[in-house]
Amino acid sequence: MTNITRRDFLKNVSAVGAVASSGLLTSPLHAWTAGADKYPPSMVCIYLRGGADWLNMVIPYKDRDYFTVRPTLALGEEQGVIKLDGKWGLHPALSAFQPLFQEKMLAPVVAVGSPHTTRSHFDAQDFMEFAAPGNRGVRTGWLNRYLNSTVKKKDQSEFRAMAMQELLPRSLRGDFPVLAVPSGMDNKRGAATLKRFEEFYGASGGGEMQPADADGGKGNGEMPADEMGEGEEDRSGVVHSGRVTIETLRRYQSIIAKSKPGVKYPEGRFAQRMQNIAKVLKSGQGLEVAGVDYNGWDHHAAQGALEGRQADMLRDLSSSIAAFCLDMGEQMENTTVVVMTEFGRTVKENGNNGTDHGHGGGAFLIGSGVKGGKVHGSWKGLKTEALYEGRDLPVTTDFRDLFHSILDGTFGYKPGKEFFPDYSSRKISGLY
Repeated sequence: MTNITRRDFLKNVSAVGAVASSGLLTSPLHAWTAGADKYPPSMVCIYLRGGADWLNMVIPYKDRDYFTVRPTLALGEEQGVIKLDGKWGLHPALSAFQPLFQEKMLAPVVAVGSPHTTRSHFDAQDFMEFAAPGNRGVRTGWLNRYLNSTVKKKDQSEFRAMAMQELLPRSLRGDFPVLAVPSGMDNKRGAATLKRFEEFYGASGGGEMQPADADGGKGNGEMPADEMGEGEEDRSGVVHSGRVTIETLRRYQSIIAKSKPGVKYPEGRFAQRMQNIAKVLKSGQGLEVAGVDYNGWDHHAAQGALEGRQADMLRDLSSSIAAFCLDMGEQMENTTVVVMTEFGRTVKENGNNGTDHGHGGGAFLIGSGVKGGKVHGSWKGLKTEALYEGRDLPVTTDFRDLFHSILDGTFGYKPGKEFFPDYSSRKISGLY
């Protein structure tokens, strides 16, 4: 392979197929122009819900114990494992990641997770996304806390954060307003849905509030604040929030409609969502954080090895992310894609060609800013005495340290002592 820099690689990628800018006006605080050396920093957080089996994603293909505990699920050199080094390899279905690893843009991290003992999906997801293991009193997401602590008083973009799905991920819930984009909002049916909502949240607030009179009103269907009762103030707030959401979704639709296709994505919902995230990022509207879920990783049965349910999902995941990187082109210089899951799976396969809820998992970091081309994290091996409770991968990298490193490495934001409740996080050396 020729010796080229990542910047050269991304410029070549950009020239081949990156989507052109939509031409929309940009926010003064977040403006960028094509050909600029630096783009505003941004992050795309992909959550694999259900507890993905990281041990069959980043594979210790030289470990004899791996083949002993996984007689039907194990993948080795004969099955075409993509070698990363003399110890680690990728599942063959992740072949779209190989060029990113070779260009040092992909950084796998093994044995990532929570110190909490739970194997419940609901608890583990709460603890991870609120970044407060075991503390049920924390109800704001770690990404929302970042957004809320870095609010700019003027020219704040409505597109600073968004979730490309109906419900906000827990990580984006909190005081800072984040847009959730329902499925189909980028097509004609979505436009019709917004039109119906506009009728409800129109000048009279859907019939809930009457226009103010001439000597005190604003003439826009809202009562003067000093004449409102507590219930009326609540309704006014709901109406205003509804109008803002509709306006922002209209702008989202405009961005999507004006973006010119230039990269072919795979078929499927996840790929479509990644493509739409790329369109908003490239529009220059100030998007910093985007979240999207990928459901269905709870493979207790029929997980499969070289082929099967997991392999199909891994193929979709990696090819969609690779298309996103190609689409973003040079803008990947300042973009981080993070792939995570609530916990890993049992080291030993079960009797149903699957795996059960485990402990330690893993993560992928993708972007020009990460120190890719190597596997990160402390690995203890697969001997029984090295496993958590004798059955699971241990957690050797606390996910809060990973989050700290991502925020610092992507945005230059250093979480303070109170950012992660009950925990003093640290930056992981060598990850950025």
